[in-house]
Amino acid sequence: MIKKNKIFSLLIHLYLIILLTPDLSGRGIARDAETELFLSEMTTPIVNVANLNSSSVDLYLFNDNSVNAFVTCGQKIFVNTGLIMEFDDPSMLRGVLAHETGHIAGAHLARSDIALKKAQAPMIIGLLLGIGAAVAGGDSDAVQGILLGSQQIAQGMVAKYSRGQEAAADQAAFQYLEKLGLSSKGMIDVLYNFADQEALSARNQSSRVRSHPISRQRIMALENQAVKSKFYNQRDSLELTYRYNMIRAKLEGFLKRPDDIIRKYEKNDSDYAIYASSVALYRKALTDKAIDKINILIDKYPTNPWYYELKGQILYESGKIKPSIEPYEKAVKFSTGHPLLNIALASAYLALNDKEYDIKAQNLLNNVIKKDQKNSYAWFQLAIAEARLGNIGKADLYSAERYFVLGDVNLASFHAKRSKNNLKDNGPLLMRAEDIILDSENKQKWKKRCPV
Repeated sequence: MIKKNKIFSLLIHLYLIILLTPDLSGRGIARDAETELFLSEMTTPIVNVANLNSSSVDLYLFNDNSVNAFVTCGQKIFVNTGLIMEFDDPSMLRGVLAHETGHIAGAHLARSDIALKKAQAPMIIGLLLGIGAAVAGGDSDAVQGILLGSQQIAQGMVAKYSRGQEAAADQAAFQYLEKLGLSSKGMIDVLYNFADQEALSARNQSSRVRSHPISRQRIMALENQAVKSKFYNQRDSLELTYRYNMIRAKLEGFLKRPDDIIRKYEKNDSDYAIYASSVALYRKALTDKAIDKINILIDKYPTNPWYYELKGQILYESGKIKPSIEPYEKAVKFSTGHPLLNIALASAYLALNDKEYDIKAQNLLNNVIKKDQKNSYAWFQLAIAEARLGNIGKADLYSAERYFVLGDVNLASFHAKRSKNNLKDNGPLLMRAEDIILDSENKQKWKKRCPV
């Protein structure tokens, strides 16, 4: 066991050393405002009719090309990018989300604890999650966060539900969709999509089939109910389908070989082709051509925040900081201040290294942490802003917050203790520093902590 632990520790350090710049081709948690908003809008109504607290159910986009979604840490749903790219109809994605919500409502993950304990997760964590977290904006903190707490996620991925639990989740999902007046056909299509894999060896089955056993009887039982529903043949709106396909196009541009995407869409002038091509050209460092492509969409849809966001990202990551400000500001404006877009804009402000823009970044990031306190990159950027503005106590405290989110309790405690020297007259912030110190010393609590 000692030898295995040393090997595992070495793997983690090796991954952290060889990872220079995370991008959307790496494995891990991917942050994309457009995709997250779409997933949230699709899932929240389902969670509400399941009588769950929507603020307690978190959604994460997991950058993995396998066609799967899973629940871990009680009420956290992970959706693989591979699942979105595989399913060409939003109703299929909705069916999976409803099914996973059924697992949460039925407390099925808690009942799978025995199976989880038998899984040899520690030795496969590095292979599953180690190399790269795909984080928009290049947040390498996400890599450390995944590695520090990846055991729970890896366990969630290998959790196996019983056929009875699967049938119960199906029935629950069907009822949720019925109450919402939505078709369950997408869920049936998903089940048929995987049914043929049941006859394959475990090695050749998808991860979803291995963790979510399927049988023809199970499909038929659900289908007999579904086809009788008055909502069965109801289709999603053209607007929703368009948004879904644009997200798929963006993922395709980021996750597939750029040369393949450029060739594929060379003579295609659809919005999807333009979006995917712009990303692929950007990844090839063909900045001017990438900008020309995304400008076509901006001219066509002048209030769409996601096209401005991509233009800002292309310019920013090409070293054109000042020109990236305008598209980022428009992205924030038209998205009504999405936290991830605020962080991107704040990062561009800070890159200018000008006091006026440091103050702007400070204001943006203070708003972000009110909505997203688990975003380590926001804390990191805010610490930089505060340090530049001479607020050393706050800078140290926000560094402590950053490491606290990442699970590095030693550095969290170190910075919290150091912040106290400069926070003597600030009661609330001083109390927060004390809380971080106390919580960091509570080792038992950290052993049970979910990594995200």
